[in-house]
Amino acid sequence: MKAQDILGSPPFVLLGVAIARTMPRRAGYWLARQVARIMARRRNQFFCTVRANLRHVVGPGADASELDDLAERAIGHAGRTYFDMFRTTLQDVRQGQVPLRVDPAEWDSGRRAFADERGVILVGPHMSNFDLAMQWFESQGVGMQVLGLADPNAGTQMLNWLRRRRSVEVTPIGLTSLRQAVTRLRQGGVVTTGVDRPVSVEDEPVPFFDAPARLPTGHIRLALRTGALIMVTACLQHPDASYSVRIMPALEMEVSGNRERDVRHNARRVLAVIEGLVRQAPEQWLMFVPVWPEEV
Repeated sequence: MKAQDILGSPPFVLLGVAIARTMPRRAGYWLARQVARIMARRRNQFFCTVRANLRHVVGPGADASELDDLAERAIGHAGRTYFDMFRTTLQDVRQGQVPLRVDPAEWDSGRRAFADERGVILVGPHMSNFDLAMQWFESQGVGMQVLGLADPNAGTQMLNWLRRRRSVEVTPIGLTSLRQAVTRLRQGGVVTTGVDRPVSVEDEPVPFFDAPARLPTGHIRLALRTGALIMVTACLQHPDASYSVRIMPALEMEVSGNRERDVRHNARRVLAVIEGLVRQAPEQWLMFVPVWPEEV
């Protein structure tokens, strides 16, 4: 069985929850480093996928040993964020018991966008503890509909169950959930989705970092259809183990009259913001599927 299948399985999720709720944080972080070290030494498919994705982030200047180290640190960081996710409750977030920072100016900008009657599509990369970021928004009264994978595996379904228990409404992408999203946006609500993970070989390639990638553009189509704003957010962890939620200025869609050209143009605008965030901490970009599959 592949490492990715094991890590995404219900038994692993249950084991992770049990470990996080019984083990001290320092010990949990140490365990995450050991697992990452083993994967790096074995150079399994999971490690190679993470490494290949990160090569595009750091560019051709990075040598093999630097990429190996970066991929190992990314896997270790993933273990730490899962540990914190399983350990933290929504009540912890609401009571301010989680070490988390938000820039007041960024949050002021975000609140103005959320108050806009056009609605907001909250998008972001799979960086660090993005689940914590969603919980933080919920704790601030920002109710949202999360558009998840259309056909999630058993492990992802269990993670989505945990998310729902923490007031994060996850709806697999489909006709019904998309209709709900359109209605919510037209009522001035918030819809959330990740945009840096390939989901279909039918998606047209769009430039991402240094090469075309088949990334979803549904968020752009939703914004063009409803007139909603798009706001990029991300979660980052600091050396002291605290987190930050980054909130970028909301983007209005730029329209030329040619729908497909507008989709690609605005998708590229959003991805440019995401690239800037990922470059701030490449080892915290937790992308475990090939973004450029021909290279893995």
